[in-house]
Amino acid sequence: MITVATSAIQLDRAMRRRRIAKIMFALVFAVIWIPAAIVMLIAGSSDRRR
Repeated sequence: MITVATSAIQLDRAMRRRRIAKIMFALVFAVIWIPAAIVMLIAGSSDRRR
């Protein structure tokens, strides 16, 4: 019974770590891609104006 509880806690910790990793990855992805998308939009709109 005790071993089952500890394994469940370890699983929960692993899941939480994985979730945190996913959130961190999403944040990094957003930080990289949002400015790039804005720059591309500005470049595209300035190209259209010419």
